[in-house]
Amino acid sequence: MRILTDNRCEDIKQEVSFMFEECEISSYPIDCFDIANKLYYVLKPYSSLTPEEYMNALCIDPDGFSRVETNPTTGMNQYVIYYNDYAQYERMRWTIFHEIGHIYLGHHDNPDDSNSATEEAEANFFAKYAIAPPPLIAITHCSDASDIANIFCVSAEASEYSYEYYMKWMKYGPRCYASYERRMLRLFLAA
Repeated sequence: MRILTDNRCEDIKQEVSFMFEECEISSYPIDCFDIANKLYYVLKPYSSLTPEEYMNALCIDPDGFSRVETNPTTGMNQYVIYYNDYAQYERMRWTIFHEIGHIYLGHHDNPDDSNSATEEAEANFFAKYAIAPPPLIAITHCSDASDIANIFCVSAEASEYSYEYYMKWMKYGPRCYASYERRMLRLFLAA
């Protein structure tokens, strides 16, 4: 059973494209660390935690998680992404994109009004689209999943999913690029 509608997927793709514009991202592999930094999201690797904090983080999620915390210096709320930097680099990047998705899509803004299954599906789709968008796969002339893995720095498993999604996009998608895809291509082709 599909959780996300086609319209919601289109909304998320537009959000990813807008994020690339906002952060002036124009090269690949897409740099999740740079995006988080430009959006003022705090990144905290598991290796920076105390042993007790580390064990708690692993209990919350072995890959990573995000939440709103109060900055002890300013007293202002901030988004913090905790990520397992002991994980494979490609997995770590996926996790950070997933958590950026939660934040960028507003999942932490209304914690009482959440549907975790839908939010997880949205964050997964956000990460999939942000890490290897089909328009960029097209302009890099990826011919298979291993090309995607090498060019976009994703795991073998993620590259298989990205390639499958790309092939569906090529077969069933509109014949012309959407306006947000054209804007994305201008960012990357102008660099």
